[in-house]
Amino acid sequence: MLQIYLLYFNTEIMKIQAEILQLHNETEDILDQELKKILNAEGYDFFDYSDEIAILVDDRGFEKALNPVFEIVSMFGDRSYLAGRLGFVRNIESEFSTEIGSITREDVFNLRINLDIKLIGMTKME
Repeated sequence: MLQIYLLYFNTEIMKIQAEILQLHNETEDILDQELKKILNAEGYDFFDYSDEIAILVDDRGFEKALNPVFEIVSMFGDRSYLAGRLGFVRNIESEFSTEIGSITREDVFNLRINLDIKLIGMTKME
């Protein structure tokens, strides 16, 4: 199982909400399908929040109507704009690539205290 910290804007109550989800990761294909499902995406991109944490986001989030747009300041001081649901995972460096791993309780605690995020609007209607 892969643990992910999901942030999204709930339009019914007009609030940013967060939850920790357990995803199946028996194979890369299963994990890929699970990530696409929770991100409401056909594909996703990686955004480096810090050396240890990456954010997964819909790679076509800005093309979808009425998708929430977030402004996030990374731990490096970079300001970025991401549209859609945001999944926080751990970066796991290997010799040849970077894999994703489960977010820890300590990571979630630190994100809740330090995450510089603002909902700045929604994408346009179609």
